Amino acid sequence: MQVTYFHHSGVMVELDKHILIFDYYTEGGRYDFLQNPDWKQKDVFVFVSHAHADHYDDHILAWKDDVQYIVSDDVMMGKGENVTMISAHQTKMVQDVEIKTLQSNDEGVAFLVKAEGKTIYHAGDLNWWHWNGESDTFNKDIANSYRNEIDLLKGETIDVAFVPVDPRLEDKLCWAADYFMETIGAKALIPIHFWKNFGVCQALQTKQYTNAVAVITKENEMVSV
Repeated sequence: MQVTYFHHSGVMVELDKHILIFDYYTEGGRYDFLQNPDWKQKDVFVFVSHAHADHYDDHILAWKDDVQYIVSDDVMMGKGENVTMISAHQTKMVQDVEIKTLQSNDEGVAFLVKAEGKTIYHAGDLNWWHWNGESDTFNKDIANSYRNEIDLLKGETIDVAFVPVDPRLEDKLCWAADYFMETIGAKALIPIHFWKNFGVCQALQTKQYTNAVAVITKENEMVSV
Protein backbone atom coordinates (compact mmCIF):
# COMPACT_ATOMS: atom_id res chain seq x y z
CA MET A 1 0.00 0.00 0.00
CA GLN A 2 1.07 3.53 -0.74
CA VAL A 3 -0.08 6.20 1.73
CA THR A 4 -0.05 9.94 1.11
CA TYR A 5 -0.35 12.22 4.12
CA PHE A 6 -2.01 15.43 2.92
CA HIS A 7 -2.64 17.59 5.97
CA HIS A 8 -4.02 17.25 9.51
CA SER A 9 -6.26 14.14 9.23
CA GLY A 10 -6.38 13.99 5.45
CA VAL A 11 -4.76 10.88 3.97
CA MET A 12 -4.93 8.69 0.88
CA VAL A 13 -4.39 4.95 0.62
CA GLU A 14 -3.59 3.64 -2.84
CA LEU A 15 -4.18 -0.03 -3.57
CA ASP A 16 -3.88 -1.93 -6.83
CA LYS A 17 -7.47 -1.21 -7.89
CA HIS A 18 -8.73 1.33 -5.38
CA ILE A 19 -7.90 4.77 -4.05
CA LEU A 20 -9.26 5.53 -0.58
CA ILE A 21 -9.23 9.17 0.58
CA PHE A 22 -10.12 10.10 4.16
CA ASP A 23 -11.05 13.51 5.62
CA TYR A 24 -9.46 15.48 2.79
CA TYR A 25 -8.60 18.96 4.02
CA THR A 26 -5.59 21.02 3.00
CA GLU A 27 -6.18 24.68 3.96
CA GLY A 28 -6.39 25.74 0.34
CA GLY A 29 -3.89 23.18 -0.95
CA ARG A 30 -3.97 20.82 -3.91
CA TYR A 31 -7.35 19.71 -5.21
CA ASP A 32 -6.55 18.46 -8.70
CA PHE A 33 -4.36 15.47 -7.90
CA LEU A 34 -7.05 13.04 -9.04
CA GLN A 35 -6.26 14.10 -12.60
CA ASN A 36 -3.31 11.74 -12.48
CA PRO A 37 -3.86 9.59 -15.61
CA ASP A 38 -2.48 6.52 -13.84
CA TRP A 39 -5.53 6.57 -11.54
CA LYS A 40 -8.20 6.64 -14.21
CA GLN A 41 -8.55 2.87 -14.07
CA LYS A 42 -8.95 2.81 -10.30
CA ASP A 43 -12.11 3.08 -8.20
CA VAL A 44 -11.91 6.17 -5.97
CA PHE A 45 -13.67 6.28 -2.59
CA VAL A 46 -13.82 9.50 -0.56
CA PHE A 47 -14.65 9.20 3.15
CA VAL A 48 -15.86 12.06 5.37
CA SER A 49 -15.93 11.21 9.07
CA HIS A 50 -17.88 14.29 10.19
CA ALA A 51 -18.75 17.87 9.35
CA HIS A 52 -16.03 19.75 11.24
CA ALA A 53 -14.20 22.14 8.93
CA ASP A 54 -10.83 20.49 9.60
CA HIS A 55 -12.17 17.17 8.26
CA TYR A 56 -14.60 18.18 5.51
CA ASP A 57 -13.54 20.41 2.65
CA ASP A 58 -16.35 20.93 0.16
CA HIS A 59 -13.84 21.17 -2.68
CA ILE A 60 -14.13 17.38 -2.76
CA LEU A 61 -17.54 17.84 -4.39
CA ALA A 62 -15.75 18.83 -7.58
CA TRP A 63 -14.77 15.16 -7.95
CA LYS A 64 -18.40 13.99 -7.92
CA ASP A 65 -18.46 12.39 -11.37
CA ASP A 66 -15.46 10.20 -10.66
CA VAL A 67 -15.78 8.95 -7.09
CA GLN A 68 -17.90 7.23 -4.49
CA TYR A 69 -18.54 9.30 -1.35
CA ILE A 70 -19.06 7.61 2.02
CA VAL A 71 -20.18 10.33 4.39
CA SER A 72 -21.15 10.55 8.05
CA ASP A 73 -24.81 11.46 8.34
CA ASP A 74 -24.06 14.67 10.25
CA VAL A 75 -22.64 16.18 7.03
CA MET A 76 -24.97 18.25 4.88
CA MET A 77 -24.23 16.81 1.46
CA GLY A 78 -26.60 16.48 -1.46
CA LYS A 79 -27.88 13.02 -2.24
CA GLY A 80 -26.82 11.15 -5.33
CA GLU A 81 -26.21 7.71 -6.72
CA ASN A 82 -22.55 7.99 -5.72
CA VAL A 83 -23.21 9.23 -2.17
CA THR A 84 -23.61 6.76 0.70
CA MET A 85 -24.62 8.30 4.02
CA ILE A 86 -23.65 6.27 7.05
CA SER A 87 -24.10 6.47 10.81
CA ALA A 88 -22.33 4.85 13.74
CA HIS A 89 -22.26 1.07 14.19
CA GLN A 90 -23.30 0.31 10.64
CA THR A 91 -21.80 -2.00 8.04
CA LYS A 92 -22.30 -1.27 4.34
CA MET A 93 -20.96 -2.65 1.09
CA VAL A 94 -20.26 -0.08 -1.60
CA GLN A 95 -19.32 -1.89 -4.76
CA ASP A 96 -16.63 -4.32 -3.54
CA VAL A 97 -15.57 -2.31 -0.48
CA GLU A 98 -16.83 -3.11 3.03
CA ILE A 99 -17.26 -0.18 5.41
CA LYS A 100 -17.88 -0.46 9.14
CA THR A 101 -18.23 2.48 11.49
CA LEU A 102 -17.64 3.27 15.13
CA GLN A 103 -19.24 6.08 17.14
CA SER A 104 -16.96 9.07 17.56
CA ASN A 105 -16.84 10.59 21.03
CA ASP A 106 -16.69 14.01 19.37
CA GLU A 107 -18.71 14.12 16.13
CA GLY A 108 -19.53 11.63 13.40
CA VAL A 109 -17.88 8.26 12.94
CA ALA A 110 -14.62 6.35 12.63
CA PHE A 111 -14.14 4.05 9.64
CA LEU A 112 -12.93 0.47 9.28
CA VAL A 113 -12.57 -0.23 5.56
CA LYS A 114 -11.79 -3.52 3.86
CA ALA A 115 -10.68 -3.61 0.23
CA GLU A 116 -8.46 -5.95 -1.78
CA GLY A 117 -7.72 -8.04 1.30
CA LYS A 118 -6.47 -5.02 3.25
CA THR A 119 -8.03 -3.47 6.35
CA ILE A 120 -7.69 0.25 7.01
CA TYR A 121 -8.80 2.12 10.13
CA HIS A 122 -9.32 5.89 10.14
CA ALA A 123 -10.35 7.37 13.47
CA GLY A 124 -11.79 10.70 12.38
CA ASP A 125 -12.27 12.43 15.74
CA LEU A 126 -12.65 9.28 17.81
CA ASN A 127 -9.89 9.95 20.31
CA TRP A 128 -8.91 9.73 23.96
CA TRP A 129 -9.64 13.42 24.55
CA HIS A 130 -8.14 13.75 28.02
CA TRP A 131 -7.76 17.48 28.60
CA ASN A 132 -5.57 18.61 31.48
CA GLY A 133 -7.74 20.91 33.60
CA GLU A 134 -11.05 19.27 32.63
CA SER A 135 -13.17 17.64 35.31
CA ASP A 136 -12.49 14.07 36.39
CA THR A 137 -16.02 13.18 35.32
CA PHE A 138 -15.48 14.46 31.79
CA ASN A 139 -12.14 12.73 31.40
CA LYS A 140 -13.45 9.43 32.79
CA ASP A 141 -16.42 9.53 30.42
CA ILE A 142 -14.09 10.18 27.48
CA ALA A 143 -11.81 7.33 28.53
CA ASN A 144 -14.73 4.90 28.77
CA SER A 145 -16.25 5.98 25.46
CA TYR A 146 -12.92 5.62 23.65
CA ARG A 147 -12.08 2.23 25.10
CA ASN A 148 -15.59 0.88 24.51
CA GLU A 149 -15.50 1.80 20.82
CA ILE A 150 -11.97 0.57 20.17
CA ASP A 151 -12.79 -2.71 21.92
CA LEU A 152 -15.35 -3.36 19.18
CA LEU A 153 -12.41 -3.90 16.81
CA LYS A 154 -11.02 -6.86 18.74
CA GLY A 155 -10.33 -9.74 16.40
CA GLU A 156 -9.62 -7.50 13.41
CA THR A 157 -6.25 -7.64 11.66
CA ILE A 158 -5.50 -4.08 10.67
CA ASP A 159 -2.93 -3.23 8.04
CA VAL A 160 -2.76 0.52 8.60
CA ALA A 161 -4.34 2.65 11.33
CA PHE A 162 -4.68 6.43 11.28
CA VAL A 163 -5.02 7.52 14.92
CA PRO A 164 -5.11 11.05 16.41
CA VAL A 165 -1.99 12.19 18.25
CA ASP A 166 -3.03 15.72 19.14
CA PRO A 167 -0.31 17.87 20.78
CA ARG A 168 -2.95 20.03 22.48
CA LEU A 169 -3.47 17.11 24.86
CA GLU A 170 0.04 17.73 26.18
CA ASP A 171 1.40 14.71 28.06
CA LYS A 172 -1.73 12.69 27.16
CA LEU A 173 -1.28 13.06 23.39
CA CYS A 174 -0.32 9.39 22.88
CA TRP A 175 -3.02 7.78 25.01
CA ALA A 176 -5.30 6.98 22.09
CA ALA A 177 -2.47 5.42 20.08
CA ASP A 178 -1.20 3.53 23.11
CA TYR A 179 -4.56 1.95 23.84
CA PHE A 180 -5.22 1.19 20.19
CA MET A 181 -1.89 -0.54 19.67
CA GLU A 182 -2.01 -2.42 22.97
CA THR A 183 -5.59 -3.60 22.45
CA ILE A 184 -5.98 -4.02 18.68
CA GLY A 185 -2.64 -3.42 17.00
CA ALA A 186 -1.79 -2.57 13.41
CA LYS A 187 0.98 -3.43 11.01
CA ALA A 188 1.46 0.29 10.44
CA LEU A 189 0.41 3.25 12.56
CA ILE A 190 0.25 6.75 11.09
CA PRO A 191 -0.56 9.70 13.37
CA ILE A 192 -3.19 12.26 12.34
CA HIS A 193 -4.84 15.37 13.78
CA PHE A 194 -1.55 16.90 14.87
CA TRP A 195 -1.93 20.45 13.50
CA LYS A 196 1.37 20.56 11.56
CA ASN A 197 3.33 19.55 14.66
CA PHE A 198 5.34 16.78 13.04
CA GLY A 199 7.24 16.28 16.29
CA VAL A 200 4.46 13.96 17.47
CA CYS A 201 6.09 11.25 15.38
CA GLN A 202 9.15 11.47 17.62
CA ALA A 203 6.91 11.03 20.67
CA LEU A 204 5.72 7.74 19.18
CA GLN A 205 9.30 6.59 18.61
CA THR A 206 9.65 5.93 22.35
CA LYS A 207 6.87 3.33 22.37
CA GLN A 208 7.05 -0.44 22.39
CA TYR A 209 5.22 -0.38 19.05
CA THR A 210 7.75 2.03 17.50
CA ASN A 211 8.55 -0.38 14.65
CA ALA A 212 4.99 0.02 13.39
CA VAL A 213 5.07 3.83 13.35
CA ALA A 214 5.39 5.53 9.97
CA VAL A 215 7.21 8.80 10.53
CA ILE A 216 5.66 11.74 8.67
CA THR A 217 7.89 14.78 8.19
CA LYS A 218 5.93 17.04 5.81
CA GLU A 219 2.62 17.54 4.04
CA ASN A 220 1.95 15.54 0.85
CA GLU A 221 4.54 12.97 1.94
CA MET A 222 4.21 9.46 0.53
CA VAL A 223 5.14 6.35 2.49
CA SER A 224 4.88 2.65 1.69
CA VAL A 225 3.30 0.45 4.35
